[in-house]
Amino acid sequence: MLILTVASGIFVYLVSPLREPTFQPNSGNGGSLVPWMRGITESHWLWGANILAFLLSSNLTFITWQKWGLNRNTQWLRLTLMVLAWILLFSFFWLAFMSHLLSQ
Repeated sequence: MLILTVASGIFVYLVSPLREPTFQPNSGNGGSLVPWMRGITESHWLWGANILAFLLSSNLTFITWQKWGLNRNTQWLRLTLMVLAWILLFSFFWLAFMSHLLSQ
């Protein structure tokens, strides 16, 4: 999952309209340098931000889940804390990615 997150981040960077010097916001296309990506709209960038936030928060939650010791008595508490951690991480990354996109 970490490899998928890194690959998604690199892909978004490579096709990002911010790398195009003539990029115009709300121009109807993503302004990508890659020819087959010219039809990408801003809603696609929003979906990409959602997917990256999901992948990154899931990665960090799974890593924490694996590092935390196993104890049968606290299994429900552990699950509840991991779900809350995932929700908080997803919210943080979603807000960060959306604010970055909207600032552009």
